[in-house]
Amino acid sequence: MQPDNPYSAPQADLLDATRTPRLQGWSARQLQVLGWLALVLVLTNALMFGLLVASGLLEEGEAQLLLAYTDWLNLALVLLGCYLLLRFKAFAEARFAARGLGVPIWALVAVTLLLEALDALFGERLFAALDWPTASYIGVLCLMGACTAWLGVRLLKVDYPYPALRVMAWLDLVGGLMLVSVLLMLVAVLPLLGAGVALMLVFFKGAAELQEPAAH
Repeated sequence: MQPDNPYSAPQADLLDATRTPRLQGWSARQLQVLGWLALVLVLTNALMFGLLVASGLLEEGEAQLLLAYTDWLNLALVLLGCYLLLRFKAFAEARFAARGLGVPIWALVAVTLLLEALDALFGERLFAALDWPTASYIGVLCLMGACTAWLGVRLLKVDYPYPALRVMAWLDLVGGLMLVSVLLMLVAVLPLLGAGVALMLVFFKGAAELQEPAAH
């Protein structure tokens, strides 16, 4: 029998089930695939960064040969990263009713593709001297950092996010600001890789939510 006390604590769940909308057009399997793709992206990017560092320890001819083998792989990673960002945008809008993600995400995709185009266009000339191709490349990197930090700010405003989404927001913000600083560009790889791990966890959490009704 319920106590008739107007001052008693409410017995209903504080987080109403309506906070978890039905995700039309999404399936647990689809989100799991996106999660695994995010993991592949993080691990391969970490490998690419390791190869880049290793190339600095090799002789010039060996370093050029090593980097030549990674060009096509890097392009595939860039395209995969852009695809995952766009799918994340669609998921965040459907799951959290997130607003304001479109402009920073599309801007980040555009800047990422521009950076890849500059890399393909100038290649070995980059960072050989402080000329206009190198300055342009660094400028686009700073712009990428600004877009990443902007995305992090927008993600921090999402209501009732997963913990992994909140972590992703902070890591995007920190990594983006590091890119903008120029001096911390290399260190920015670490929080940005962490943001990729958080993105993977967001997709897996969404898949687990969609599987919950089937378990009851």
